[in-house]
Amino acid sequence: MNGGWPARKYNYFSWALSCLQLCRYYSNVELVTDDLGKFILIEKLKLPYTNVNTDLNRINNYNAGLWALGKIYAYSLQESPFLHVDSDIFIWNAFDDRIVKAPLTAQNKEHQSLDYTQTFNEICRKFPYVPDYLKELEGRQYVFCSNAGILGGTDIGFFKAYTNEIFRFIDENNDCIEENIVNMNSAYLNVIYEQVIFSQFAQKTNKEITFLFPYDIDIPKYIGFFHEADRNAGFVHCLGTYKQNRQVYRTLEMKMKTLYPDYYHLILELIDSSEL
Repeated sequence: MNGGWPARKYNYFSWALSCLQLCRYYSNVELVTDDLGKFILIEKLKLPYTNVNTDLNRINNYNAGLWALGKIYAYSLQESPFLHVDSDIFIWNAFDDRIVKAPLTAQNKEHQSLDYTQTFNEICRKFPYVPDYLKELEGRQYVFCSNAGILGGTDIGFFKAYTNEIFRFIDENNDCIEENIVNMNSAYLNVIYEQVIFSQFAQKTNKEITFLFPYDIDIPKYIGFFHEADRNAGFVHCLGTYKQNRQVYRTLEMKMKTLYPDYYHLILELIDSSEL
């Protein structure tokens, strides 16, 4: 239950701060989750989401290592313009119209990860179904993708087609995934089907992606440090190894304690009493 943080209290702090900051700037903040998520985030933490959808119960039959499928399914449910925001993202101002009104939007481009490329080439070798628009990338030094820290847009038709592409990819390769996921880097597998397919399917269908950080060809510098929020347009994303950085998780705790003391103490009380 740590979510990549060094202790579960930081995971709960992260969910709480992310939600509470979004609610400062937006009147409609929806949680798409399952029964367990509703129990933790709504019944116990009492976070003020304006709507709670537990449709993720419908995909519990998939391998737990395919954690990004929850996000994919959430995208597929949308019938109006939306922006999905990960639970380790914290905003200090609203997104501007360039992002909110874009047909397709994502956090930033990623051009330079050899790790993604290695996993991608392994998929091309082992998986029985790889669509042509992906297969043509096999053997390249770098595989381009779009970071999905935030992902969304106004083009709902695209998201219906894109999420169908992903579930077809997963379903047709399901037996191979079950056989190989223990020996694969499952984190990068999730990146491939969520982020690489997003970029390549957009290119295939002649759709332009608007990026929050349009001038970066990789993860923006210092994006996971709270004290660098002003440098990054009031945006903090504690992705990957940032969660294990002492300065980051201690600052997260300080933000909760000073900005939202009631939620801060509630989380500690729930943990101390073994209710969470």
